Amino acid sequence: MRAAILALALCGACTPDIVAGAYLCGPEQSCPDGQVCNGPDNICVLPGAALPFECGDKITEVEPNNASTAAQPIPNLACVSPLVQVKGCTPTSDTEDWFVFDVPAQCTATEATIRLSFPLAFEQLSLGLDGTATGTVAACGVNLAPDDGTDVLCLEQAVTAGSKHAVRVARSGVGNCGGECGFNRYTLSLQLGTP
Repeated sequence: MRAAILALALCGACTPDIVAGAYLCGPEQSCPDGQVCNGPDNICVLPGAALPFECGDKITEVEPNNASTAAQPIPNLACVSPLVQVKGCTPTSDTEDWFVFDVPAQCTATEATIRLSFPLAFEQLSLGLDGTATGTVAACGVNLAPDDGTDVLCLEQAVTAGSKHAVRVARSGVGNCGGECGFNRYTLSLQLGTP
């Protein structure tokens, strides 16, 4: 007992070691002291184990889609559709991606719900529809602040039967580590339904 008390007294303000891999990277690749952000998975690791950012092999986005005129189609949507997801990436050389979808002609009272999720660790992304609507974290009536190292943007927009719409995912210039982490990965989710 006396040895344990002596050890505590000698330790003073001892703190436990933070194990590498125990934390997801925070905004602008932030990690606990002595660790750095690992690019492929956004996990804090020891500096010698860190790898550079990469898009990964799960990307379903198809390049080139860097302008509204070259937008990637999101096919086969019904008036009330299942959730369609696209996994994308905006590496340093790619500042924006465009997607286009059609609302079937037979739809009535239809609403598009679009969500964009991306890691906090890298440059923030923006979400737009038809060049005007901008996604916000307050939309879509759900808790959009998951505690899993991601940000979520969401927008809901009434759409008319037979219309065509363009979705833009773009790097925002915010949270890019002064240009050192100007890239990100994302999941774009789209669903048509009745309001």
